[in-house]
Amino acid sequence: MAKKKTANRIIFTIGMVLCVIFAVMLVGNLTIIIKGIIHPELPPSVLGVTPMVVQSGSMSGSAKDHIEVGDLIFTVKPDVDKLKAGDIISYMDGQIAVTHRIVAVETGADGKRSFLTKGDANNTDDGADIPQDAVVGKVVLVIPKIGAVIRFVRTPAGVLSLLAVIGLLLELPGITDFVR
Repeated sequence: MAKKKTANRIIFTIGMVLCVIFAVMLVGNLTIIIKGIIHPELPPSVLGVTPMVVQSGSMSGSAKDHIEVGDLIFTVKPDVDKLKAGDIISYMDGQIAVTHRIVAVETGADGKRSFLTKGDANNTDDGADIPQDAVVGKVVLVIPKIGAVIRFVRTPAGVLSLLAVIGLLLELPGITDFVR
């Protein structure tokens, strides 16, 4: 009997942790959706952190901080005066956020900085200086391949799969006892 109670407590605790994680994800996603609707010209952020899923292989490679297609990156708004060659930044190119490495920094007569960037996998730099006002973030964290999961969850099959997992979790012993 004691083993069953302990097992139920463990299952209950795991279920509650997963529920909290899902709740945080839900609030974060709602924030991102609402900010995306209000300001569609910028990638939405939550508490100053902007998550983005990498869509192209321009930053693929063998560098220790390389970024691959399907990776989830997190950026924060940087102090542009502290950005230097080697930093990976995201900037707006029209309506598209581009994430590349800074290869050169220039300061104009007006004191404003601009950045020459290049994707690690590209043969040439991006060909134009990026004005400091176009920089929307500096990459601070990369989580490999999780972006592919996020893209899947945004599909109808992904939503159904997520609902099925939540339904199965609710059927675990101990969880339904708590809900009742």
